[in-house]
Amino acid sequence: MYLDKFEEKVLNGEYGEAKRLALRILVSIGEALGAERLIPVSHAHISGVSYFNIGDEGLEFLEDILAKGARSVVFTTANPHSIAIHGNYSKYYSSSIVEKQRRIVDILIRIGVAPNSFTCTPYKIRTPSYGEHVAWAESSAVIYANSVIGVYTNRESGISALMASIIGKTYCSGMHLHENRAPREYIVARVDVKTIALASILGLYIGENSKSIPLIDVNIPIENSVYREVVLRTLLASIATTSDLPLAVIKNVTPVGTYRTTTELRERIEVDAKELRTFTEEKCGSILFLGCPHMTHEEAEFILNMINFDEVSRLGIEKILIATPIQDGDKVYRRRGVEIEYIPGGCPVVSNLTPLRIDTLATIHGKAYHYLPLLSGSKSCILNIV
Repeated sequence: MYLDKFEEKVLNGEYGEAKRLALRILVSIGEALGAERLIPVSHAHISGVSYFNIGDEGLEFLEDILAKGARSVVFTTANPHSIAIHGNYSKYYSSSIVEKQRRIVDILIRIGVAPNSFTCTPYKIRTPSYGEHVAWAESSAVIYANSVIGVYTNRESGISALMASIIGKTYCSGMHLHENRAPREYIVARVDVKTIALASILGLYIGENSKSIPLIDVNIPIENSVYREVVLRTLLASIATTSDLPLAVIKNVTPVGTYRTTTELRERIEVDAKELRTFTEEKCGSILFLGCPHMTHEEAEFILNMINFDEVSRLGIEKILIATPIQDGDKVYRRRGVEIEYIPGGCPVVSNLTPLRIDTLATIHGKAYHYLPLLSGSKSCILNIV
């Protein structure tokens, strides 16, 4: 890999151990992927923030690199942490777990993570410009940035995104190269996507069946911009959940010029309602989870106003949990007999829910539906209620 004079000095340790380590890791990854050089980035987004995900080893790594002098040189955000440090839930966890989760958050802020971030929707904290190169590690944010905003980013690991934050660069390969941003499959959805739940199911299906970047022909007949954006975000997050795709070209959505047009679409896949899994609105728990990816307060209140609370009661839902970016703050109130609780900066999906005795979470999001049983120990189901 070609290194300029500054990068050579960094690699020789002239700018400190943290930068040397960061550059060495990025160069090693880049060389393995065939990258010829590094490229500057303007925004890094780090994953692996929950103690339940990274454990003691991850915490020790963060402590070590902070001690080595790690500091962000570009704007940096981070994924949601676990709910263990949230006021309403810390009592359910041991003091050791709560302290370690707090320590992870504190270290990241000291390194340079924006204190008001801790969200899986970093574009709500700072919206990148068209054509901007960033280094993001959250799968749902990566596919949204590439597919909707017209940003260039690979699907980084938590480590590589942190290293990019420290050095301000990443390896120039994958989605940073225009020639790699070409769809190879043509997917036609023979069903109008009018609800978040249907977007989730379709996205999970596309992710499971796509072997390369898809060109998706789908009709989303939703006029309200707030709801349409949440539906689109959910569709893409679900695709990224059941695949490693960093980009999905959506007709009339993905900015022209940020992907390479081609006539070499090797496969045409048609999807109709019969081919999608059917999720019935059966009672599957007393808690409904919204905000995967995170919703802002404005978006969440809009969704709540669309929900038929008589139907919610019939389904046995007693509480609705909503995960939001941290700057939106917490909030608890009741609506039509149902408790509404906002969880800023946290996420049940990356939390161990066993101490809370939450056996099942209902959701409208494909990402939460897929990951809850894998990460939180809770069963899940999708309710098509909004």
